[in-house]
Amino acid sequence: MSGLSEGTALVIVIFVTFLWGSWFQAVKHTGRYPIYAFINWLYLFSLAIVWGSIALLQKQMVPNGVFNEIANDIPRALLVLFCGAMYAIGMQMLLMVVGRMGLILSTSVSATCSILMGMLISSLFGGLPEGLSFLRVLTAALFLILATIICQYSGVMRDKNVGMKEKPVVKTRKKDVLLLLFISVFLSPFYFLATSVGLRSELRPNGFSALTCMGILSIGAFIGTGIYSSIRLTREKKWHIFLHPGESRLLILGMAFIAAFCHFGGNVLHAIAAPVVSVVVATVAGNLYSMWSYVWGLAYGEYKGAAKKTYVVLFLGVVMFIMGVLIISIKT
Repeated sequence: MSGLSEGTALVIVIFVTFLWGSWFQAVKHTGRYPIYAFINWLYLFSLAIVWGSIALLQKQMVPNGVFNEIANDIPRALLVLFCGAMYAIGMQMLLMVVGRMGLILSTSVSATCSILMGMLISSLFGGLPEGLSFLRVLTAALFLILATIICQYSGVMRDKNVGMKEKPVVKTRKKDVLLLLFISVFLSPFYFLATSVGLRSELRPNGFSALTCMGILSIGAFIGTGIYSSIRLTREKKWHIFLHPGESRLLILGMAFIAAFCHFGGNVLHAIAAPVVSVVVATVAGNLYSMWSYVWGLAYGEYKGAAKKTYVVLFLGVVMFIMGVLIISIKT
């Protein structure tokens, strides 16, 4: 369908996990600028990047035209649009909860749910390709969950090694955990649903091309995040901060553009490669993005001063990530 070999498509999926695991780093450089305002710029730039790609590549990749594809299947387009809005709202809420709970605890909940929900939804709606059993998909997912837990434990060990303390437990912790579960189970999986139902593949021949699907999804994401951000900005009376970031304007917009390129640029590449290796394989393998967060942690010196045992545990977690991807990607 795309002219890619399965091997090349898998390499693209793995590269996309690097992009996905990297854009969160931009949030570290936004200072006191509200996260929900920053994400609004991110999805605005995402919209521009995706539709700019459509303008440049439509003739080669969508011979029938993006708007013709949409017009021929309005119900599917509306579903993908809705998925984009819900997915973006979930992302907004997730970043706010992470800010209160801390990365280690929040990831232990969100990553586990994301891997399981992604596996279930892509298997159910995207279908399993010939030669790939549900048991193997489940085994790969369990390896990725175990990898996440091991890497998180290495973070706890690192904190003890260097004398750092986890953020103090606050009264809202239980509410935040419940909110995180809600986001991970009911909002974040909308991306998996959009790609499973929206993308054209051998198992879903009536789906959209990658550019059409991502074009619709980016519009939905911009609408969803715009609604959420508008409510927060109005409630907290921070529209002036959103519109006038002050001296940090170039930094905020620059970080938002880089994050958008990694986030939705990665989504476009993932959508192109997913039908080749199968949506379920691309979805499960896509969870390798969690590993890159720890690689970035090493690059930022977050493990500086940690004991050798901590590095060994982190390395074991990385190996488990790689094994999970190999289990689902190697043909038997």
